[in-house]
Amino acid sequence: MGTADAQRLRDCKGRALFCMILVTVWEAVSGQIRYFIPEEMKKGSFVANIAKDLELDVKQLSDSGVHIVSGE
Repeated sequence: MGTADAQRLRDCKGRALFCMILVTVWEAVSGQIRYFIPEEMKKGSFVANIAKDLELDVKQLSDSGVHIVSGE
């Protein structure tokens, strides 16, 4: 293997490592929280404190443009 091939292999490994680190960091800071609520839970039951779970105060939560999405 020539030096150019060895350099390309190192570059490729470096890019792959960078991509894996980037994906890991992105998942860690994306801020997605999911709550699963049992069907038998009574209407009006406490589910979660979103601000606390995101480690924000209520003002920060409203100022940051947080969207609450309900879906399946």
